[in-house]
Amino acid sequence: MWSNTTLFFILLFLSVFFISQALILPAAGQKSKHRELTKRLKATRSKLDEESRNLLNEHYLAGLSPYDKALVEVDAFAQMKKLTELAGLKYSLSQILIITFSVGSIGSLISILSGQLWFVSVSVFFSVWFLLYFIINKKISHRLSLFEEQLPDALDIIRRMLQAGQPLVQAFSEVGNEMPAPIGVEFKNTFNLMNYGYDLRLAILQMAERSPTVSMLAFSSAVLLQKDTGGNLSENLEKVSNVLRARFKLSRKIKTLSAESLLSAWILVLAPFLLFAALSIIKPGYLEPFYTDPSGLTMLSYGVVSLFFGAMWIRKVISFEV
Repeated sequence: MWSNTTLFFILLFLSVFFISQALILPAAGQKSKHRELTKRLKATRSKLDEESRNLLNEHYLAGLSPYDKALVEVDAFAQMKKLTELAGLKYSLSQILIITFSVGSIGSLISILSGQLWFVSVSVFFSVWFLLYFIINKKISHRLSLFEEQLPDALDIIRRMLQAGQPLVQAFSEVGNEMPAPIGVEFKNTFNLMNYGYDLRLAILQMAERSPTVSMLAFSSAVLLQKDTGGNLSENLEKVSNVLRARFKLSRKIKTLSAESLLSAWILVLAPFLLFAALSIIKPGYLEPFYTDPSGLTMLSYGVVSLFFGAMWIRKVISFEV
């Protein structure tokens, strides 16, 4: 009886958490999937010689701790390291893994000592890792969204510096000094790379990899195109800045218009859980079969899966890529 009840509430908590995350993770600010710009940058990256690639890889590994250097040799950990960098986390990969493993192990140990079933303890352990995944993705979305919002102002600073006769490297330094994080940090890192003798193409591609948004890909393409073919970079950046501001304005308008649909989605998804809470207070005996009858947990499982896919479908309907 106690084990079934505990399992029920664990499944209820996990279902509410994962379904809510499926809805609240915003579409704006996600990693760019623009095919043409991505293809153009990949073509530019393929032109880099082997020496430049090795130089870039050495620079990346030089900033890692000895433990992280060993971990990134594994593809799964290397991908996780990239995600933590996109999220802007200040902790190293080894620290994140140790903290997450410790919290998951302590939760599983408490579950075992309290007499829970073994698969409940396993679920608690892996839930901590799923929680880490959602936290990282939410921070990535927030950071990239803020980066896109700041980029037009940064382009205006670069344009004014170029019109004043300053080189592009100095313009990057000015953006790094004047703008707050995250865009100020990214431009400062790019300035340091170019100041240490790195090629402009190499530094720009590194910056685009650290902030893979549509806005950043547009800026990178404009700078690399000017480097290859020539032209007035100041005018190009002014046009890019105007386009990005119009795009951001349209994105905000779409978000406002879809707010009602998002509220409806929250009501539809949370209604079963609110009904369950109300019945638990008004008439607890009515929910007794959920705990005593094995078919109750089966019905709950089917309901949670259906709600999750329904939430994903609603999110796809109300999310627009600008």
